[in-house]
Amino acid sequence: MTTATEALTHSFTISEEERAELIRLLDRALDESRGESHKTHTPEFRDRVLREQSLLRGLLERFSHLRIDE
Repeated sequence: MTTATEALTHSFTISEEERAELIRLLDRALDESRGESHKTHTPEFRDRVLREQSLLRGLLERFSHLRIDE
């Protein structure tokens, strides 16, 4: 079993349309989590939301720079 700090390498093929949809969905999730982080009053939940935001930003960065082979 892998831990959160271990890197996994997977290859898969997606179309430009699929990549654009992933970026749109990740961006929407990031926007929604920003609202959550401002509304929460518990430090534990806020920390969880901030970790989620960091993960979403990283995924957005990676998918935004994918090269699509045609």
